Amino acid sequence: YREEKYEEAIAGFKNFIKKFPKSELADNAQYWVGESYMALKQYEQAILAFQDVIKKYPKGNKVPNAILRQALAFYEIKDKTSARLLLKKLIKKYPKSSEAKVAKAKLRVW
Repeated sequence: YREEKYEEAIAGFKNFIKKFPKSELADNAQYWVGESYMALKQYEQAILAFQDVIKKYPKGNKVPNAILRQALAFYEIKDKTSARLLLKKLIKKYPKSSEAKVAKAKLRVW
């Protein structure tokens, strides 16, 4: 990922999840699949990858960030309604998070 080889990064992260589905890093790997798709501007794929973070690892530390990044992906594909709904959900569910602060700022300009 750091070397901007996003396709390889996606394959590597997915392979990690497949080999170590119960690892405490599985949610992070899934999150980085989403980030890799964002870097490739494959926003629909990113939305789905971030949804997996939210659904499969609901207690993981990456959930607030996954919701935020999902909102940004929706914004990129011109679905402002979904983007705004996700930002509001994020603020309501994680009001004290740094992601909620970003979400509030985005709502003001979107």
